[in-house]
Amino acid sequence: MARPEQRLVRDGTPLRELAFWLRDLRTGSGLTYAQLAARSGYSVSTLQEAAAGRRLPTLAVTLAFARACGADPEAWQRYWTQVRRAVDSGTRAAPGPPWSTGTDVEAAEPVTPHGAESGLRRAREASSGPAASPGVGPDEPGPPLPAGTSRPKAARTVRIAAASGLLLVAVGVPGGLWWALSPDRPEYRDFASVVVQNKVAIGPTALVEDKTPSYLSSETISHCAARGCKLVGTEMWSGAKLIVFCWTRGEKLTNEDVTSAGITANKGGVTSDLWYRAKWKDGRTGYFPEVYLTPAGRGGSGLAHCTG
Repeated sequence: MARPEQRLVRDGTPLRELAFWLRDLRTGSGLTYAQLAARSGYSVSTLQEAAAGRRLPTLAVTLAFARACGADPEAWQRYWTQVRRAVDSGTRAAPGPPWSTGTDVEAAEPVTPHGAESGLRRAREASSGPAASPGVGPDEPGPPLPAGTSRPKAARTVRIAAASGLLLVAVGVPGGLWWALSPDRPEYRDFASVVVQNKVAIGPTALVEDKTPSYLSSETISHCAARGCKLVGTEMWSGAKLIVFCWTRGEKLTNEDVTSAGITANKGGVTSDLWYRAKWKDGRTGYFPEVYLTPAGRGGSGLAHCTG
């Protein structure tokens, strides 16, 4: 008789992550370990040990496990190889799962969602404060702003034509006047390219790929897959790129697994109510929360606040 499967604690290490995704694969297939054994040719105990997270299963067992569940064996071979390298080198950070594409969504087909809406995505109830002013950056050529987006006109300093032909501004200082070139304040950028980081902060240090993909939504609220505001076909994993045009405030989200011990010490955890308006490759526009972007893409990215 097969022994009950023990609870697996995710700590972000390579062996535990491999075990987690093997378990997730079996659960998603709907197979029992007995059925999996019949399909794979390996015993129940061997398959349970492969998904226990205590040691690295052989490549043969891993691929048989994946094939029996209907998964892509080539993707799982690449993933197993990456995990083995991490284990051999003593690296504690786990590589991304086999379905983490890292492709640009403007040039690739959307990724099929791996499973149901993850329970790790939790919205925190909080009132939205006043919109903060994003940073500004140099103008960049690019596509026109989508409908409802304004590009504020930058304030200009008064220019005075000097005899030399330079545009100068007079500034009063103790002891007299000094003249300086008058720089223009940069206008907001038309668009920015940001990178998805579809990861969950767990415990004091771990940052691991979420069980389900991120996606665009028609509203700035959480759990849109269940609430009817998800833009179907816009699923993304870590590494995907998005073109965003403006930012706004919405429901406050967190990428933290708030039930995990030591989460308050995790530097990868982020909580924010800032959302971007983004454009999908088929022309649809939707919203995406900054908590599921790399740090470089957070904070407004020099874009204007969305209007309308």
